[in-house]
Amino acid sequence: MNHLFLYFPLALSASRGSILGQSDHLGMLWFKPSFKKKFGQIKGGWSTSQVLELLGGPVEMEDSEIPLGSDWGDQPEMTFRMKAGDPVQQWMFEDKGEFYYLWFAKVNYADDDPWRVTLTKKMSRRIAA
Repeated sequence: MNHLFLYFPLALSASRGSILGQSDHLGMLWFKPSFKKKFGQIKGGWSTSQVLELLGGPVEMEDSEIPLGSDWGDQPEMTFRMKAGDPVQQWMFEDKGEFYYLWFAKVNYADDDPWRVTLTKKMSRRIAA
């Protein structure tokens, strides 16, 4: 019975013409998840291509290294512990006045795309570079 319910609107819009088809399409936008929800789906270990597929490209991207003497790479929330001198990528996204950050660690086990999400943060203001 559920199959009939899922297919019925498609058959109805096709038989009634484009006006109904357009309104059906607009109604489907209600099901589009917010950027905040999509960002919340990202887990440690995701590749850059997985992130790009879900969120699209970042507003800003920066390649850098963990500074010498820094314990930034040893935060408990990090999927991959990092030490001073390790390369790191930072991606920033902006949506509705909120700033969403992803940090990627370079891992040894992935040849195709060695960058993996190690930390995610949502902030109400932009991080100063």
